[in-house]
Order: sequence, then C-alpha cells, then structure tokens
Amino acid sequence: MKRRAVLLSIFAAPAVAQRATWPDRPARVLIPFAPGGGVDVVGRLMAAALQARLGQPFVVENRPGGGGLVALRAVAAAAPDGYTLGIGAPGPLTIAPTLLPNANFDVATILEPVQLFASTPGLLIGRRDLPATTAAELVALSRAAARPLTMASAGTGSVLHLIGEHLQDRMGVRWTHVPYRGSGPAFADLVAGNVDLMVDVVPTSAPLLGGGQAKAFFVTTPARVPQLPAVPTIAEAGFGDADMGSWMAVVAPRGTPAAVVGALNAALNDALAEPALRERLLASGAIPVGGAPAVLAQRVAAEAGLWAAIIRANNVRAE
Repeated sequence: MKRRAVLLSIFAAPAVAQRATWPDRPARVLIPFAPGGGVDVVGRLMAAALQARLGQPFVVENRPGGGGLVALRAVAAAAPDGYTLGIGAPGPLTIAPTLLPNANFDVATILEPVQLFASTPGLLIGRRDLPATTAAELVALSRAAARPLTMASAGTGSVLHLIGEHLQDRMGVRWTHVPYRGSGPAFADLVAGNVDLMVDVVPTSAPLLGGGQAKAFFVTTPARVPQLPAVPTIAEAGFGDADMGSWMAVVAPRGTPAAVVGALNAALNDALAEPALRERLLASGAIPVGGAPAVLAQRVAAEAGLWAAIIRANNVRAE
C-alpha cells in the first residue's frame, strides 16, 4: 500500500507542480484578424484581463489571414502548456469547417475551449431612404419590388452573410447578395444609397443609426441590446426567436491541462464580474458572456450545424 501511495505521488507531482508554477513567464495571445476591428479590440481587453489577474504579460500578436485560420492553426500547433492562446470567432471556428472542406480544420480535435467572453449582436439595417420603417413593411416592399432588393455583406461566407441568407428564409423574401471585402466598403455603399440592406453587428452599426445614416429593422438576439434599446428583437418583429451575431472567445491547443484551462477561465470570469470591464465592453457594442468552457463548446457545436445547413441550402461557395 505504501509503494502504491509513493507511485501515485510521483505521477501526480508534475500536475501539482504545473498548477503551482504556471504561469511563470509571458504568454502570447494570437488574434486572427488585423488590428482595429471588433475581434482585435475585445481580444486585447481579454489579454489585459488575464495579465492583471495572473501576474504575467499576455502579449497580443495579430496573425491575419485565411479567414482566421492562420492564427488558429498556429495555436493548434503550439505546445499545450498554457503559454499560447488564441482568440476565436464564428468564421474560423464554426463556418470554415463547412465552407472550406479541404482546409481539414476540425475544431473539436485541435483546440481546447476556454471561454466564450463576449458577443456582438447582429442586426438588419437599411439605407436611410428605403421606403420601409418596420420589418413588416420591409417584407411587403421586398415582395412588391420590380427588382430584388440588394443585401450587402462583409464577404461571401462571412457570418453576417449567412445570417442574411437565414433571415431571407425566415421572412419569406429573396434579396440579391452583394459581397464586399469587409464591412467598411459595404457601409460606404449603404450610406450612399447604392445598396438597400445589410446585416451587421451593433458595434459598427450603432454610430450609423445614431447619426441617421441608416435605419434598423431588428436585432437578431432574444433580448433588446443596451446600445439600441428602441430597436425590436427578431421575435418582436414576428420572425421567431434567435441568437445570431458574432462573438469572441479564448481557445488553447488541444491537450492543455485542465488545471490551466480552469485558471484561465476563472481569471476571465473574475474580470467579467468587474463593472469597469463590463462597461467598456458595452461601450464598444459587445455583450459580456462568460461561463464555463462547456458554454463555448456548446455554442461552437450548435452554430457549426446551423451554418452548415445554411451554406448547403443556399449553395454558398468560398470566394
């Protein structure tokens, strides 16, 4: 019995030591998009929160490319020791596996969920002079128009494009998709009146709406959002409940010790409990989420199935 206890203590020692010493040097956080965007802004808030609570630098590195896959492949290939993390978003985690079948990017086998940190609600907006002010009027206009209304997006296969395709199915209408290389050019054409509609997220749309440069029909979330309290939800507009938009999460290489994942998750939940951080997220248009790693895993699995069905039903092909 004594020999068995000694052996158990030997095998348990590395895990105990790892919990006691991690982190003992700087870690890096790979962001899969360029600086300045919503994922980058929230990702930097996450890194700062970890640094403040775990006592080591969490250094941000922007690794854009491949629709987010370049950075997350680098995370997956890193040592599973808690010193390389990635910021995940719907594009690479839930859309790419179906949209890019040759990419061989199986999230469930190469990445470890840490936390769903924040979400950015989606909403349907239109050009300011569109002759419809409610969702019901938009449906009537879409069906009566001599030509299909146009729907801009940040790019074919983006989460906002797929939400737009799904909304058409729910609303029983058909619009012509006009893809752009990013939200900026799409916004410019919407404001100029060159396209009729666009699905976007609250952080980038709220200034347009506040300045009267566009109009909102509904948000694609179960509850109204604090930044746009007068805009109804999709359910209030009559098209069923939904929770669709973008979000930001923390992931680690598969095999990262449970104790390290737990420490990261606890630090982020602790940060989200602070009013100052919650206010910063809300001011940026994001909604704090938090919770256990399983919350993120469930969100990824559910959305992967939803987007796969929409991609196949609408024959969406990667550009």
